[in-house]
Amino acid sequence: MELKIRFLILIVFFGFYQQIFSQAEFETWGNLKGIRTEDGFLEFETSLLLLNQWNDSWETRKEGQKTSFHREGNEKIFEYEMKNFHWRESIISKEKSVNINVSLQSTKDTLVNGAYFRIKLPQSFLKDGKLTIEPLSTMRLDSLSEKGFKNLMYKNIVNEVALQSGIGKITIRPSSPVEFSITREKEQAILNFAIANGEMSKDSTYQKDFEMEVSGGSGNSPVTLKLYPSQPGKKFDGIGGNFRLQNPKVDPDVIDYALENLPVSWARVELPWRQWDPDTLKNPLTDAKKGTLDPKVKAAMELAQRLDKKGIPVILATWFPPQWAVKGALTKGVNLDGSRGNQLDPSQKEKIYESITSYIKYLKEEYGVKVKMFSFNESDLGIDVRQTPEEQEQLIAELGEYFKKAGLETKLLLGDTADANGYDFTELASINPESLPYIGGVSFHSWRGYSRENLIKWFDISNRVKEPLFVGEGSIDAGAWRYPEIFQEPGYALEEIRVYLKILKYAQPLSILQWQLTSDYSILSGGGVFGNNDEDLHPTQRFFNLKQLGTTPKGLQILPINTKDRLVTATALGDGHSNYAIHMVNEGNRRSFVIKGIPEQVKKFNVYTTNSDDSFKKGKTLIVKNGELKFEAEKASFISLLTKKL
Repeated sequence: MELKIRFLILIVFFGFYQQIFSQAEFETWGNLKGIRTEDGFLEFETSLLLLNQWNDSWETRKEGQKTSFHREGNEKIFEYEMKNFHWRESIISKEKSVNINVSLQSTKDTLVNGAYFRIKLPQSFLKDGKLTIEPLSTMRLDSLSEKGFKNLMYKNIVNEVALQSGIGKITIRPSSPVEFSITREKEQAILNFAIANGEMSKDSTYQKDFEMEVSGGSGNSPVTLKLYPSQPGKKFDGIGGNFRLQNPKVDPDVIDYALENLPVSWARVELPWRQWDPDTLKNPLTDAKKGTLDPKVKAAMELAQRLDKKGIPVILATWFPPQWAVKGALTKGVNLDGSRGNQLDPSQKEKIYESITSYIKYLKEEYGVKVKMFSFNESDLGIDVRQTPEEQEQLIAELGEYFKKAGLETKLLLGDTADANGYDFTELASINPESLPYIGGVSFHSWRGYSRENLIKWFDISNRVKEPLFVGEGSIDAGAWRYPEIFQEPGYALEEIRVYLKILKYAQPLSILQWQLTSDYSILSGGGVFGNNDEDLHPTQRFFNLKQLGTTPKGLQILPINTKDRLVTATALGDGHSNYAIHMVNEGNRRSFVIKGIPEQVKKFNVYTTNSDDSFKKGKTLIVKNGELKFEAEKASFISLLTKKL
């Protein structure tokens, strides 16, 4: 029987597989994004989907549910809370396959239209793919119910499912016969394996085991890149860091290690506004000059001084406003109307300007720190001051003028948005002639929205205001503090540095400021970081990625470098003479690379690699021949090529 599906054919299952090592690659929140074998990297996406009796749906996604993660040996365990339901997903990579156990519980007796383990097929499978099932079904499509799913294409009880295309093969073997369906959403075919449907009893466990075996994949083919050294872009100062103090017991050692071992070019420090000026009836300068600074304020000022003395420019940001400065009672998290944070009280505007200015002026006069820029952190979202674009425009124009009259050279940081989606927040201030003189830089945070299109918009905003762009908070998963063991995973480290290279390529920031170089979201482990007291403080793969990127000589200009290989992300920098740096992430397997367009005067490169096995490891010196550089790059690695010898 042939199902009339344009891109999938159902046939009787048969076949065999090579005995090769399999490695599951997954997103930071647990959805698989593919399996790596010696054959290559076969890409697909998994998720867990819940449909209640009213067909409301919840699907695992980035920051879409309460997530936890931990390891037990080779087993990686994600757990999720969705309303009254608790998911558990276990991932174990084995020699020939990846085993996935999915279980679901409800905290009460309930009805569901379905709970599913899903596999979303890549476009490569839709072009020439065949789907085989065991046993072969003779059910007609027009006889199938559409309850629970739109665009239902096929449904049956199956023992095994296999997909074959020109790029590779995936076989899914459930531990017992399972309800299986194929749906289509936005030109995408999705395989759905039922975990539960109908009545669910309180605290009962519904579970299925799946063995996934793959062969083939991409990421083995040779890679060609083309460098364009005659088209220089903006300068890159190097890596920076955030230094918001939160853990007085652990932060000092982590900060010491970072400053001793990383080339930090820019720093972002908290202005603890709530502690600096808690009472509108008092002048904070009076208490400060009496030597009665709040300990949090004193620590923040001393840290800013330490950074400044090391020659690191300091940006100030404030999170938490005092009660007197906001409308209504102070709030945290999501408000009843769905908004976040606290709106500043317009009637206290002059006092607000005076309060912030007094802090920056005191820091300058008593600690010798000339603050480069100031911002309210993520005020587009409300973490924890909330502003409209009009309010930010007014703040920059008026507070900037206030700084100037107070004898300060401090400017305002435009944007400082919660993610790269917030570019519209900057528009009004970026075209207002009254605010433009007081903009010292532009900033977004890289937690989300780092599409090529968005990054180019930030590049354009920076050009419009004629000031440098910063990634004020650099990393990839804002919710990862809830499941910090994920920071140890090689997949997190590789994706984080890949995103940084993509940002450098398209947005061209002056610096990317890591969130953080303290114990929060730390690039170190042990020494009490996230409660790990069993090990001494030590660097992780993320630390070495940052150190390797930080070796880029300061002031090199970003250069175009292109490749057609979608598993390679690359950026290049140079000075137009003999100083060049080429950084790339290879998400594929070990394979050969050739870079064309190397300037004639450049004769050799030093290669450095960071991955799950190597930490900023120096390889052999590579010789340029006829403007080309040829080398082998390790699998799932961050590779840097530098003309400068370290």
